[in-house]
Amino acid sequence: MPRTIKRLDKESILNNIFRRKKEENFNVLYYSLWDKHSDNLLEHLDKWVTQEGDETLYIVNSWDLPHSFVAYNVTQVPCLIQAIRGRIRKTEYLPYIYKSFKNQNRA
Repeated sequence: MPRTIKRLDKESILNNIFRRKKEENFNVLYYSLWDKHSDNLLEHLDKWVTQEGDETLYIVNSWDLPHSFVAYNVTQVPCLIQAIRGRIRKTEYLPYIYKSFKNQNRA
């Protein structure tokens, strides 16, 4: 199964994803349309999605789901929230976010 990017436009879908944190790992990227770092990262994701892997990245736009930013305490963009083995990790430091999506081919 190839990597995919899914844009979320309903808070109920995002809430369901977070409820499954104990059953599956996931990545949620928060971004804003007017943020240049978010724009650069989204362009970078076009390369990430072509690499080998089966991850799904959910992306959340501040314009479409502003309440989700408050609900999950996202105070800056871009912000990556990952569920790994039932634990939530929040990354706001831009170099670490880029590193998460850089050349993750698996042999």
